[in-house]
Amino acid sequence: MDSRVANDGGRTAAAVWLSLAAALVVLVGLTGGSTSASVVYLVVTVGAAVAAWLGVRRCRPGPAARWVAVAVSLNAVGDVLWQLQAWLADAPPDVSLADAAYLGSYCALGAALLVYAGDGDSHPGARFHALLDGAAVLVIALLVVWQSSVHSTLTDDSLPLGTRAIWAAYPLLDAVVLGLVVRGMVVQSRVGVPALLLGLGSTAWLASDLAWLLLAAPDTVSGWLDAGWLIGAVALATLPWTDRSDLPAGPTVTPATAGTGRWRMTLAFLPLLVPGAFELRAWLAGEDIDPLPGLLATSTLTVLMIVRAQRLLTDQSRARAEVHSLARRYEALAVTSSDAVAVVDRDGRLTSDSRSLAELLGRRGCTGRSLPQLLSGIGVDPDDVLTALDRARLAPGEPVELELCGTHPTGGTVWLGGRAVDLRHDPDVGGIAVSLYDITPRKLAEQELAHQAFHDGLTGLANRSLFLDHTEQALRRAGRTGSPPIVLCLDLDGFKDVNDSLGHLAGDDLLRTVAARLQGVVRAADTVARLGGDEFAVLIDDTRDGLPVAAALAERLLQALDEPVLLHGHRVTVAASIGIVAAEPDATPLSLFRDADIAMYRAKAAGRAQWVVFDPGMRTAALERIELERELGGALAAGQLRLVYQPVVDLQTERVVGFEALLRWQHPTLGTIGPDRFVPIAEDSGHILSIGRWVLAEATATAARWQRAHPRPAPLSMAVNVSARQLVGGTLVEHVAEALTSSGITPSSLVLEVTETALVTDPDAVAERLCELRALGTRLALDDFGTGYSSLSYLRQFDVDVLKIDRSFVSLLDGSADDAAIVHGLIQLGRTLRLEVVAEGVETEAQRDRLRAERCDLAQGWLFAKPLEAEEAELLLLGQASAAPALPRPRPATTAGDLPVAQA
Repeated sequence: MDSRVANDGGRTAAAVWLSLAAALVVLVGLTGGSTSASVVYLVVTVGAAVAAWLGVRRCRPGPAARWVAVAVSLNAVGDVLWQLQAWLADAPPDVSLADAAYLGSYCALGAALLVYAGDGDSHPGARFHALLDGAAVLVIALLVVWQSSVHSTLTDDSLPLGTRAIWAAYPLLDAVVLGLVVRGMVVQSRVGVPALLLGLGSTAWLASDLAWLLLAAPDTVSGWLDAGWLIGAVALATLPWTDRSDLPAGPTVTPATAGTGRWRMTLAFLPLLVPGAFELRAWLAGEDIDPLPGLLATSTLTVLMIVRAQRLLTDQSRARAEVHSLARRYEALAVTSSDAVAVVDRDGRLTSDSRSLAELLGRRGCTGRSLPQLLSGIGVDPDDVLTALDRARLAPGEPVELELCGTHPTGGTVWLGGRAVDLRHDPDVGGIAVSLYDITPRKLAEQELAHQAFHDGLTGLANRSLFLDHTEQALRRAGRTGSPPIVLCLDLDGFKDVNDSLGHLAGDDLLRTVAARLQGVVRAADTVARLGGDEFAVLIDDTRDGLPVAAALAERLLQALDEPVLLHGHRVTVAASIGIVAAEPDATPLSLFRDADIAMYRAKAAGRAQWVVFDPGMRTAALERIELERELGGALAAGQLRLVYQPVVDLQTERVVGFEALLRWQHPTLGTIGPDRFVPIAEDSGHILSIGRWVLAEATATAARWQRAHPRPAPLSMAVNVSARQLVGGTLVEHVAEALTSSGITPSSLVLEVTETALVTDPDAVAERLCELRALGTRLALDDFGTGYSSLSYLRQFDVDVLKIDRSFVSLLDGSADDAAIVHGLIQLGRTLRLEVVAEGVETEAQRDRLRAERCDLAQGWLFAKPLEAEEAELLLLGQASAAPALPRPRPATTAGDLPVAQA
């Protein structure tokens, strides 16, 4: 059963029991001496015993409550035996078995009081004081009952000795119980419901016992005496029903607090008056009493008083020593603490001297001086101090935080922190306690952290967070002024080359120089920020002339950056690509930055040192690119990628000698997507690595199938384009070897085409990778030859086998003789270097004839065949094997979708 439910039920049952018992007790008091009153008395006393044991069983209280139940039960047994003997003998007995039960109930009650006192304060000093109090009360009680009853009872020779002993035992046990009650009440720091019930029950029994002994005619009030005994039984029977949790745990009472209270002092000396009071009463009444009990009581009480006084003095000395020790400790802490502690009155004047405050302010003799005026000596505004003191006075006892700013005598800012607490109500303080300490290092650190949080640590420019914040403020102002802000996003061209060649320290110096030049060009009201890496941004606020101002600024920025920079003994020139965007009415800081970034990438794609103004179409293209990148990740697994094959023919015989594998994306909703749209996305996203591996495996497997079906002295070749991302990666050689092993084709029949732009990505790494590929036996082709900046140097630096003339040069063959001379020179160069020459994009018979006349080796283009599906290419090979073309020759056409895999 839940203890809370049991406790609630116990309280309800106890309330019902108390109500019923109270009514019966009143009835006994009013009808005392009658038979009906005796019956009711027995019902109540027996009911009390039953109720006590029910409470023990149901509420499971502590051992003190169990002893109480035993006491109530023995009392009920005594009442039943006594009443039965009175009815049977028609007179109340002098002594009987009932006395054994009664005396046993007192012993059980004493045991309960001892246990109850043991559950109280566990401090040895508190227990000793309680013992002294109980002993003093016991001595007085014994003196009272001796002089009032016990002495006369024991000296009454008319009574049998046993009767005298039993009758004398009652008041003696009453005295002991009274002493235990006092001891139990004193030892408990807090008194709860069980203690009240125990005290009430014991006191009611003691009062009725003493009244029976002391009254000359107790039979006249026997009804009310019975009511007193019943009240005691009812109160004690209710105790087990009350939970000990009702007794709150009081604070630990130390010897100092236990022995220095006024009532304790009174209790220590008051008992000495009792023996004298008895002597005075006897003298006034003319009685002759034995002085020995009074002398013994006085001597005992004197000893107890001396012990108590010694203990009180010891406790007081210990408490005073503790106070002095604490005072010295706190004084030492105050001296060694960096805090300046002072107490001021309501007007802010110091009530005592403060060594720590004097050290903080650099002056002594501060008592009586005004704290605001003292702090004004280090530049603190006195009004700030008075305001803080006013706040403290409005909330007595509550700490008020202080933060004061001043000026150091040697220069610089001084920050003071602290708190003020109004303790004028505290007699030990009597003022406003103020503590101050130097927080200048912390404030400087906070300012530095705040600066670092919003500024770039390398250049000192605003960072992305501060730039976005300034942009948001500019947009809010634009709503009032009608002058929208403009954002320029800059990305350095060639910064990676500086980092790679001269090192990161040189790169950092370059970034600092760029930052200084940008700040030197813009207006003071504009914001220049470094967004990260080599990317910067400029916010033009309040642009009444619109985009022309931004365009002019972009030109000045490019001119400023065009000046060479001397880095570690090297003259370096960098440029920048700039994207410009003007804020629309619904623009946000993030949307402005996004659009400027889109325009910047468009400028970078257009070449070095370019600026581009954003238009909404760019955003559409960017979103389309993002969507394509997202879907491209699953295109390969979904089987949406496929290869087509463009034949490579011998110009002299026009027979197919090989194919170039070209990649297509068959999108489920967009249809066929050319490589010019998705291959750059695959390069940037890294998908090109997995796609390139699949292309190698698919192309070599197809080539192996055709080589087996159409054996020739020189096997059909298969050209596969390799991207820059694949070349600088570490898995290309492994993927090529895997494709060769899986397909089983002759390694020399696999031609790996690389472009000039791929070669310049990382020349050293590319050269190493090409050597590893040649070691596998594959052939290497330089694609789109002539379109780069230093094509001849690439032929000297990289060992290639095939030279492919770009279609832009082949188209010149339809022009003048001077234009055709360029193609002639390229073919002669290839022949001189003993390279196989392939002309790309042959679309007219005139181009074919001129190439044939120049003795160009191979060609490919729409004049011979468009890119074919694998089945169509198979038919073409079958047709050539039967000496009849299998497909009609297509009309010349040009399409960007036929660009190679790594070029589109």
